Order: sequence, then structure tokens, then C-alpha cells
Amino acid sequence: MHALATKPDLVMQTHDALRNAIMSGELAPCAPVAQEELALLLGVSRQPISHALILLKREGLVVERGRKGQMVAPIDPDKLRAIYQVRGGLDRLAARLSASQFTDIKNAKKRFSAIFKAGKKAVKSTSINQLVNADVAFHKLLHELSGNAEILTTAETSWPHMVRSMRAVLETGAGEASIWAEHKAISDAVINGDAELAGALAEQHAEAAGEETYQRLKRHEDNNAAA
Repeated sequence: MHALATKPDLVMQTHDALRNAIMSGELAPCAPVAQEELALLLGVSRQPISHALILLKREGLVVERGRKGQMVAPIDPDKLRAIYQVRGGLDRLAARLSASQFTDIKNAKKRFSAIFKAGKKAVKSTSINQLVNADVAFHKLLHELSGNAEILTTAETSWPHMVRSMRAVLETGAGEASIWAEHKAISDAVINGDAELAGALAEQHAEAAGEETYQRLKRHEDNNAAA
């Protein structure tokens, strides 16, 4: 066994910082990722940057750009639609389990209420960050209430891609009011213990959101190509 060249925690800190920058749009789709520049910005050597970029490539967030090095992965509408289709099945399971397994209804109501309050505020403010954070919080609570830790783990790999697509769509001026009406219907079914309805609504919500996201991204892609 050999000594590690770079501390694992520093690599993960670097990875998390770059991952968050990609998700927030600070590192935009197709933006070049130069190791020297990133190392300077984060105050680390090139080694943790290099290791972090390898991890990000495995996640599909960084890709090669020929002889020019690497760049942030472009947002692929087809990939996003496929991810949403998979998430539809996962969210259906999460909603069904949430409706049939948790016992602390009062606490669940309180937590859903706090998220809906944040969602309502976000819709009024039109802040993209608030809209995305509130949307993600709703789905993560649904996954948590399922009591199945594997749902949280599996969903985690898709969040960076979904968050980037959310931001891209919201930046085109798309509203979120109807989405929160669907969230409310799902949470009501969960609270009422109607597992089949909760599951069906959650799956429909994910698939509809995926198709809408796909169509908006394709239109945006086509408009850019025509410009």
C-alpha cells in the first residue's frame, strides 16, 4: 500500500465546491474548466482539482472538449427526459411508502407546510434560487418520509442534472404556480394515507415535468441554433 498523494477530504471539498458551482450556474454549461484557474480560485493545488474533475466526469457534469481540455457538460434535453422518466418511478415508490409507513402525521404536516410557505414566497419573488431550492426541498422530504434510505441515495445522483435543467427552464420565464398545486395534491394524498393516489400523482408529476422541461430545452436549443 502507498501513501495517498492527496487528502481525500480535500478532494471531496474541491469536488463539492465545483459541483455546487455547476449546479448554481456559476460554472455555466459548456464553460471551459482550466485546472490552473480553478486551483487559483479555490486556493488549492492542481492535484485535488484533477481528482475532483475525474469524479465530476463520472457524474456526467464535466466532459472533454477535444484538444481544448475539459468543459462543463452541456444540458442534454434527451438525457434530462430520461432522468425524469426514471425519477417518475422512484417518486412513485417514495410517495407510496410515505403514505403507508410514516406515523407522525403532525410532524409531516408541519414540514410540508414550511416547504409550501417557502414555495409560495419563491413564486412571488421569482427568484430562481428560491424556486429551485423550494422545489428540491419538497421532493427530498418526500424521499425522506418514505423511510427508504436507498431512494435518497439513488435520487442524489440525478439532482445536479435536474437542478441545472430547472434553472435553464426558469431563466426562460416559466412559472411555477401549477407545479406547487401538484405538490399540494401529492402531499395531501400522503397525509391522508392514500398510497395508490399519492404514487400515481407523484409519477405523473415527474413525467409531466420531464416532458415540459424537455420541450422547453429543445425550443431554447433550436432558437440558439437559428440565431
